[in-house]
Amino acid sequence: MPKKKSQTNIGLGESIRNLRLENGMKIVDVAKATGLSSSLISQVERAIIAPSIDTLKKIATTLNTPLSYFFSNSEQNSEKSSSKLPTDSVRKVYPVVHPSERKMLSPGKGVTFFLLNPDLSGPIEFIYNIYEPGSNTGNKQYSHPGHECGLILKGQLLITIEDESYLLNEGDSITFESHRPHSKSNMGIEPCHCVWANTPPWF
Repeated sequence: MPKKKSQTNIGLGESIRNLRLENGMKIVDVAKATGLSSSLISQVERAIIAPSIDTLKKIATTLNTPLSYFFSNSEQNSEKSSSKLPTDSVRKVYPVVHPSERKMLSPGKGVTFFLLNPDLSGPIEFIYNIYEPGSNTGNKQYSHPGHECGLILKGQLLITIEDESYLLNEGDSITFESHRPHSKSNMGIEPCHCVWANTPPWF
């Protein structure tokens, strides 16, 4: 029996397809610009597969949009959208984000990010991450401008920066320049919970 498509992935796929059409691009155009296959992009749009962070960032760059666009729009399309979330006007004047109000960002299978900032208008991006056992940020390392630091709250996470790897356990933290190619993976047997900060915001 085929796996049921998640509402988050469906919303994400719809957002990518709609934006691609608004840009007057065909799937093959996006494939050529990103270096990805047409088949992969088609499967992402149809919610057959969940893209890695690196894959989604390439698509976002090609479509001239910030990565956060896809998640805010996929949330609106998802059945999981909640009426409990405050309006944008409330977010702009209220600095506190309660657990039930966190915006969910899901860049790939087994990886879930929650935005801890009210929005992404400030100079720092604050994220609560959950990496399920065996999950990672993609097969290839990725990079982006700025600096980042993270703190492991539970479990362990393997951080690879270029050709060096660091296994972080509960209570460990790390800081590095984001322009250096890097990746993150959970090689443990339990979920890893951690908080991460990026400046400037990457999503």
